[in-house]
This record gives sequence, structure tokens and C-alpha cells, in this order.
Amino acid sequence: MTEEGLIISTEARGRMRAGGVYLRNLRESQEITRAELAEQLLSVSEALVSDIEAGSVRLSIEDMSRWALALGVRHDMMADALGRLYDPLPFDTFWTRAAA
Repeated sequence: MTEEGLIISTEARGRMRAGGVYLRNLRESQEITRAELAEQLLSVSEALVSDIEAGSVRLSIEDMSRWALALGVRHDMMADALGRLYDPLPFDTFWTRAAA
């Protein structure tokens, strides 16, 4: 269950974990600790960074720009990667229609 009391499917939980692994790998490739990332992001706790990397919480679209900047990647690259990991079917359908 999530904080809101909603049940998350096993498949969705796996996609959230994949997104968290992607973010953790970005952070580690920059040799930034969770504490340092949380400090750079200002209003984010180290616990939240840990929860996002563990796949317990999704990185919100509103926070993605700040995370991309802190991790040294382009926002559109992070949005593309997380979109494909978090929601592959809607993401691919959207981009297929946009390219047509």
C-alpha cells in the first residue's frame, strides 16, 4: 500500500524500483552521497532521496528539473528515461502519436 492507501500492483512496484535504480546510478556516477543530494535539493530530506531510490516513492514531475540539475543531466533526458521506466505503455503511446 502507498501512503494514500492505494494498492500498487507488483508490476508498478517493479517499475518504480527501476526508476529508483536509474536515479541511484546517476547519483553514484556523480560520486554524490544521498545526504549531499538532499542538501543540494534544499527542501528534500535524505530519507526521501532513499525512498525514491528504493522505489517506494516516485520522483514527481515537479521535482524532476531540480534533480536533473543536481545530478548533472539534461531535464529532457531524465524525463524520457523515467517516463519509459515509470509508465512505459502510456509513454510509448504518447510519443508514437506525437511522432505521427
